[in-house]
Amino acid sequence: MDALAHLYLPGALTLWCAVFFGLASLWGYAQTMRYESAGHDAGAADYRRFARLGYSALALCVTLAGFLLLLLLARRDFRIEYVQQYSGLELPFHYQVAAFWAGQKGSFLIWLVMGVLLGLPLRRAAGRAEAGVMGVYILTLFGLLFILVRENPFVMLDTAPADGDGLNPLLQDDWMVIHPPVMFVGYAASAIPFAFAVAAMWRRDLDTWAARAFPWALGGFLVLGCAILMGGYWAYKTLGWGGYWGWDPVENASLVPWLLGTVLIHGLYLERTRGRYRRANLVLACLVYLSVLYSTYLTRSGVLADFSVHSFVELGISEWLVMLIAFFVLTSVYLLATRLPTIKTEANEDPLFSRGAFMVLSTITVGLSAVIVAIGTSAPLLTAFQENPAQVGPEFYNRTNMPLALAMALLLGFVPFLTWRGTAGPALLRQAAPAIGLALATTALAAGLGVYDPFHLLFVFLAALALMANLQRTIALARSRAWGRMGGYMAHVGVGMMFLGILASSAYDQSAKLTLDQGQPTQVGDLTLTFHRYLPREGYTKERMEIEVARSDGDSYMAYPKLFVNDRTRQLMANPDVRSLALRDIYISPIQYEPGPPPAVDHVLTLQRGQMRVVENLEVTFVDFDLSAGDPTLQLASGQTVALPGQVQIRNVETGAVHQLMPIYRFDAQGAVESPPVLLPGGGLMALSGIDPATGRVQLALGNIGGGPSVGGKLSVDVTRKPLIQLLWYGLYLVLLGGAFSTVHRMRQARRIDA
Repeated sequence: MDALAHLYLPGALTLWCAVFFGLASLWGYAQTMRYESAGHDAGAADYRRFARLGYSALALCVTLAGFLLLLLLARRDFRIEYVQQYSGLELPFHYQVAAFWAGQKGSFLIWLVMGVLLGLPLRRAAGRAEAGVMGVYILTLFGLLFILVRENPFVMLDTAPADGDGLNPLLQDDWMVIHPPVMFVGYAASAIPFAFAVAAMWRRDLDTWAARAFPWALGGFLVLGCAILMGGYWAYKTLGWGGYWGWDPVENASLVPWLLGTVLIHGLYLERTRGRYRRANLVLACLVYLSVLYSTYLTRSGVLADFSVHSFVELGISEWLVMLIAFFVLTSVYLLATRLPTIKTEANEDPLFSRGAFMVLSTITVGLSAVIVAIGTSAPLLTAFQENPAQVGPEFYNRTNMPLALAMALLLGFVPFLTWRGTAGPALLRQAAPAIGLALATTALAAGLGVYDPFHLLFVFLAALALMANLQRTIALARSRAWGRMGGYMAHVGVGMMFLGILASSAYDQSAKLTLDQGQPTQVGDLTLTFHRYLPREGYTKERMEIEVARSDGDSYMAYPKLFVNDRTRQLMANPDVRSLALRDIYISPIQYEPGPPPAVDHVLTLQRGQMRVVENLEVTFVDFDLSAGDPTLQLASGQTVALPGQVQIRNVETGAVHQLMPIYRFDAQGAVESPPVLLPGGGLMALSGIDPATGRVQLALGNIGGGPSVGGKLSVDVTRKPLIQLLWYGLYLVLLGGAFSTVHRMRQARRIDA
């Protein structure tokens, strides 16, 4: 009873009911399989309806639990421990939503919500194998559900604080709203090919599972790829790390399943078209899902807390994750060991220069990359017995994956010209001659632009060959309106583009650290940078630096990198300014700002609520204090720093323009006071230099009206020019677009199986 008293019962009950309905659905599907094996179709149909109702109730309960947590976050109900840990009064609404998946419990819940929703269309798509597939799929959902029952997200605090801890400053970005949910859709989708494979092995019905699982494997590949794209773009555009991929364990946790998923979809394609690799595909379907579970253990058990900037701290679920992995590993090993020897598959008799052989070599290359990344990510575990466990650095991944990327580009460059029966060497070279010629021209152009490293020139040639060859094939298929067959080649065009973009933007970027004196032009390469002014915070817009960037061709623009201190954690945060041009990105990341002497205070106004004073050409009206953040007295009593905003209306007498400003008066129990200035419309600064909440009076200090905020400041920045990085993003778009084409085509084919 004491445990119940510390739970928000509406939320906890939905999870407990989900367990009950999930067990009921599982029992119903078990009975369905028993009656199907006995040939009692009427009884099987009755139990199937019961199981479907149970699953619908399970999905409803889990979705309701997610809705309740979202509602508690939106209402800022700090009685709930999870809301208190990841939410705060100052967060805008979309960050309140993002707080849902900011912590361990919420991320497991959104994963489960996505999983149960995917199960609804899966019931129909499974066809005659519904009972087995859904039974296995429900077991995968139970792994998440039992974690949430044990570590309930609806735990209540004994006393409700006035405010929450807020969202991690690194997560306060618009990408946080969409990137994690997409990632968890991809994780949830990885269980579907696994469910098809396990059910097929259990029922010893291995003829149709690949065709049914194929579109789901493609869809999972597509969604997880989108999530990886979003994560890389987020890191590059917002976090100021200067790159899109750092080989961090949490990044690798999504990459390994995606690479294995790439191997799986190619294997399923070969099984459907050539009747081959039926055993390998069953192994791969298991490995994709098991890699998701293993990656979850690495990143959420706390074992990598000292090695990853993303890793979650220990939640107390390590043992449960280990048991979950062990259960599915043992189940997979048992079924594979007992079923694989009996599976008939077509022997691989393809000649070396054939489409089938090159596709197999390509998938082996991708699989080796997945294994290398998995081993590197597991280094802290593999060295745990040592006194000082270690991790491998980015150089390990770059060096080991570069030869594999070369091999992949070579194989992709010739696949479009090969037939299943094989293509003779002279005929192959004759068909590939246009692509080879264009690749040689691209390599010569790269050499002319300064690429001298022979290894890099070889990489350019092979990547360009892969791009041109597959583009040639894509255009031919588009002309013949073979849209479904076009998807794979389009994706391979994207791979070639990605390879070129990765090499150019990483090996040939130019970076320089500069100190900019305010108002003084500073040249770096073909750029001239002039730091004009520091812009104080305005509403939700953080403190920015205004820098004029002039190029040698005469064009110029204003860059606004951000450098600010988080109000809660006191962390210094930097957001870069990225200007994307046709052939390169100009990436300006702030490092340090040293303000010059502040402008003299020209006017000090003491105003009551609603009082207006005219200063030079401005009408200044103090409207009121903004107490939406809660009672300052209670916040101060709880030891928190109080940020008390004042609402000030500024009207320009000459133009009639009206602006609403909100200067902040920040103080704590020790008497420390901060009053950061805000920028006045037209120039100058205003600060809330004193308050008297009892009488409603404030003191406003204004200076340099109509002028700049300060002079003589210094700004240190990192300026990087990244050539051809657009090829990376466009290439990944093409990979995903090609996957979308293929997914739609394969889903249409899957619908015809039962017809």
